[in-house]
Amino acid sequence: MPTVRDIMATEIVTIGPGAPIHQAVDILLDKRISGLPVVDEAGRLVGILTEFALLAIAYDERVSGDTVAQHMTTDVLTVDVDDPISKVADLCIVHRVRRVPVLQDGKLAGLVARRDVLQAMYSPKSVASTK
Repeated sequence: MPTVRDIMATEIVTIGPGAPIHQAVDILLDKRISGLPVVDEAGRLVGILTEFALLAIAYDERVSGDTVAQHMTTDVLTVDVDDPISKVADLCIVHRVRRVPVLQDGKLAGLVARRDVLQAMYSPKSVASTK
């Protein structure tokens, strides 16, 4: 079974916890992504900010001056680069998450999306082995 390292995306858009919330919205809209890993100056994952969490600003203009830290989720599910792909699949199914941050030595190394897992598990090689 391939590992997370084999399928993770390594070119990741991130944001810092002190960034203004409007900057996060701009990035999500500009990059057409649904979530932003939040990292500190050392590259350690400290949270994740999703478009779902940002919907609050559509209803409450008072949050427009807030920082990313005020709206990010700090209880983030993660995997290690050497974990099996099945671990990501399990997290996506059980917790209904779209993406899982990948850590190496405590720092953000990549992201694995549900689509990455599906593609890896449904490759022609995998299908041939089940016939």
